[in-house]
Amino acid sequence: MKKAIRKILILILALAVIARFGNFRQERSRPVYAVGDLVITHGGNPLGPPIFTVTNMLPGDEESQDVVVTNSGTVPRFVAVRGVRTGPPDELDPKFETVLEIVISEGGTDLYGGTLGTKTVQDFFDDSTDPNGILLSIVNPSDTTTYHFEVTFPESGDNDFDNQFQGKSVIFDLIFGVITGESLVINEVYYEVDGNHGVDSPKDRGIVSINGRNITVIIEGNGAGSTNTVTMTISQYCNITQSNNATINNGVIVISNTGGNSASGNTGGSTSIITGAANAVVNIINIANLNIGTCNGKKLGLNDEWIEIYNPTDHAISLKNWRLRDNSGSDTVINANKSVPAFGFALISKDARPWSFWNENPLAKKIELGRQIGDGLDNDGDHVYLKKPDGTVVDAVGWGDDTAVWNPAVPLVALGSSIERLVPGFDFDLVSDWDEQAPPTPGI
Repeated sequence: MKKAIRKILILILALAVIARFGNFRQERSRPVYAVGDLVITHGGNPLGPPIFTVTNMLPGDEESQDVVVTNSGTVPRFVAVRGVRTGPPDELDPKFETVLEIVISEGGTDLYGGTLGTKTVQDFFDDSTDPNGILLSIVNPSDTTTYHFEVTFPESGDNDFDNQFQGKSVIFDLIFGVITGESLVINEVYYEVDGNHGVDSPKDRGIVSINGRNITVIIEGNGAGSTNTVTMTISQYCNITQSNNATINNGVIVISNTGGNSASGNTGGSTSIITGAANAVVNIINIANLNIGTCNGKKLGLNDEWIEIYNPTDHAISLKNWRLRDNSGSDTVINANKSVPAFGFALISKDARPWSFWNENPLAKKIELGRQIGDGLDNDGDHVYLKKPDGTVVDAVGWGDDTAVWNPAVPLVALGSSIERLVPGFDFDLVSDWDEQAPPTPGI
């Protein structure tokens, strides 16, 4: 028969003044607990210590509590938690936290411990030292979720072992927070421009290069498997005339040989045929695959692609002299002396033209480069590096057949869609951080 063992287990939620632990943003104790845009309650009331107290805990007993988290902000947040021991440490081993098991779940799915593998409260403390804390789940704007915490004193079947914990206790805080970054990040890329939102980069429209008033373009489809490149001069409107090179063999046949002339071998563009006393000249003109097109010279260099930058920090960051680099290998320097506000967005484009097509967030800063990023954001595959003024790369994203950042890269999206982070500022440097966004959400 088991002996009665009296135990006290107290769980406290503490949120706090802004402090930084790696990428984990948190706040510390105050009467109503919230972290940034998060509102955290339990039992329908704002949290206050303790969340719950367990007394007379015997082997086989368990206690649980629900913590309700609401995202009252405008962007998704990745919620994390830490467990921090606050009670006095036990002088002797074994310590109570080494045998108590903890499970954190959401909607019946285990997020920590349980079906994912047994975790003790000591494991919870140890894993909490990660700069990001213990990741729970993404909570979208205006959404509410419930995290279920369960602590169990497992039965060992050994009374002598269980009796070692009589009179022992463990007291710890639960610190909730949101995962953020420590610097600017690329948050959304719109490279697949549809007709309702302007025009794509010149390169994706078949224009290879523009040099002064000369333009090199690619014309495809002038015959099975053919691709033809031509160069022309740009004017207000320009005509594109392109003809394929062709080897043409012209044969001139006479009815009979006269005067020693042979009917065979008379080939060429202009052939004289001697027929006895009379000379006849046959003129042959060859025309093959002539293609003529027109283009509006004013629109050749337009590019309505854009990139969204997010600032996950608690202070504004100037974009002056930051750089962007694509697969062309050249840096595009941001000359505008503008800052991205704390927890704010910046929209970067060649000029102001793209924003005539969008209902973007008016609070987002607009950055006009004066030229496109590199040679434009390629639809089949490209990458973008975000660099500090000193050239340090702080973030990168790649898509399609470009493997400079990841292999495989972020999958291609449909015409008119963008690629966007699941959570602004949340960066594990993985392809899974990104997803297709249809329609795009500039500045949101």
